[in-house]
Amino acid sequence: MLDFIQQTVLQLLPARRKTGQNGWISFNAPCCTHNGETVDARGRGGIKTNAGQISYHCFNCGFTTSFIPGRHLSFKFRKLLAWLGADDLTVRRLVIEAVRLKELVAPEELDQVPQEEIVYEARTLPEGAVSFDEWTTYLAMQGDGYTVPDRVIRGVHYIKHRKIDTNKYKFFLTDNEAYNLHRRIIVPFYYKKEIVGYTARTWEPNVKPKYWSSHPADFVFNLDNQLPDYKFVIVCEGPFDAMAIDGVAVSGSEVSDIQVEQIDRLQREVIVVPDTDRAGRKLVDRAIEAGWTVSFPVWQETCKDINDAVVKYGKLFVLKSILAARETSRLKIELKKKKLYA
Repeated sequence: MLDFIQQTVLQLLPARRKTGQNGWISFNAPCCTHNGETVDARGRGGIKTNAGQISYHCFNCGFTTSFIPGRHLSFKFRKLLAWLGADDLTVRRLVIEAVRLKELVAPEELDQVPQEEIVYEARTLPEGAVSFDEWTTYLAMQGDGYTVPDRVIRGVHYIKHRKIDTNKYKFFLTDNEAYNLHRRIIVPFYYKKEIVGYTARTWEPNVKPKYWSSHPADFVFNLDNQLPDYKFVIVCEGPFDAMAIDGVAVSGSEVSDIQVEQIDRLQREVIVVPDTDRAGRKLVDRAIEAGWTVSFPVWQETCKDINDAVVKYGKLFVLKSILAARETSRLKIELKKKKLYA
C-alpha cells in the first residue's frame, strides 16, 4: 500500500481540523513551540496529501517537511510525527515502511520529483598549500643533494602512522606560518568534487589548538566517498576517524538538523560510533533522537576513537567489530551509554 504512511499521518491529526477546497487540511500547528513561537490557536498548520505524498507547512513558524514514496522518512518529518503524538514504535514502523516503498517505486518516477538542494560556496585552501602528490612529483625531479623540508617528512610520517589510504584521500602541506599551518596536515573538504573548506591537524603535541578549520558549519565530511551500493554508513566525530573506516564525520559531537538530513538522504542504515570521551555521549543522544543505530565495539575499552582502533588492530577488525556491536533498541543504547561514560 503506497498510502500506508499517509493514512497513519491522517489518523494522528487532531480532531479539530478543517479541510479546504484546495485539499489542505488545517489545524493548530504542533511545531510552533519547538521553533521559538507561541502556541498556535488559529489553525495555521496544514497538511496536503496526494497518492501517498504528504506535504506539511506551518504558516506561523514556517516549518515545512514532506514525504514522497520512494524516499526516506526525513528527520524533519519524523520530528513532525513525534509532535503529532506518534510514539517511538510507530515512527520506527513508518521508517521501515518508507524503506519498503523504495523497492516499489520506479527510479524514473522518483527523479521527476525535485528535492531541496544543499549548496556550499567553494573555498580555497591556505596560501601555499601543496598536495602530497605534487610533492612526490617534485622530489622525484631533485638531485641526491636536495634536502627534503622537515614539514614534508613529518607530515608524511604522521599520515603513515594514522594508516590512512593516500590513494583515496588527499592531503596538503604549506609553509604558511599563520595559525601554525606549517606544522599541520591540511585535509580538504569536498562536496560534489569541489573544495568547500578544510581542517588542518597539527602533528606536534605542544601546538594548540589541535585543529584549525575553515568549512561550513553544517558540513558532513566524506559524503562524496559514500558509494551508491553501500548498505550502511558509519558516522563518527572526526575526519581522521571517517577516513580510517570510509565513513562520514560531523566534526564534533554536536549534530545539526541539516547534517542529520544529509546523512539520512543516503537512504541506508546509519551506524553511529561515538568517541569514548564524555563529549561522545552527546552524539549518542542525537543518534537516539534521529532513530539511528549506535555501535559500542569491544575496542572502546582500550581505544579513544575509530582511528586509534584502526592503528592498533587494523581496518578489517574494526569494521567487523562495529557491525557486530550495533544496537537499535533505545533501552540498550541508553544502558551501554551509561556504562561507557560512567
